[in-house]
Amino acid sequence: MNFDTLFEQRRLVAAKLKACIRDMGYTKVSFSGKADISRPTLDRLLNGSIDSKSTFDHHLQKILKLLNMSADELIFYHSAPVKPAAATVFSQNAPVDHEMDEMAGRQYQLLLDVVDLCAIYY
Repeated sequence: MNFDTLFEQRRLVAAKLKACIRDMGYTKVSFSGKADISRPTLDRLLNGSIDSKSTFDHHLQKILKLLNMSADELIFYHSAPVKPAAATVFSQNAPVDHEMDEMAGRQYQLLLDVVDLCAIYY
């Protein structure tokens, strides 16, 4: 399949790329770093919103090289079945008079900050 056809079907290419990236365990940040593509450009590729054919071709070639795939393999890629999410149960079973250690409190707060950052970017 040639890149002209891929450009015309960039929405399909975007859906297949999303599936490949997810199935291979990459985050958008890690994948864009490995492919040497800026995160905003990767987002535009994954949304199918790149209007420049030369930009599309250039970055898609980088991605296909990183994924070790041909254009045909990408188009005919079948996503791995999504595993159902495991149910998570939270418990409030700490003793009433329990106080969190200072170090544990700082680590917990840092973890909450990381979760907040992830919510912004993902």
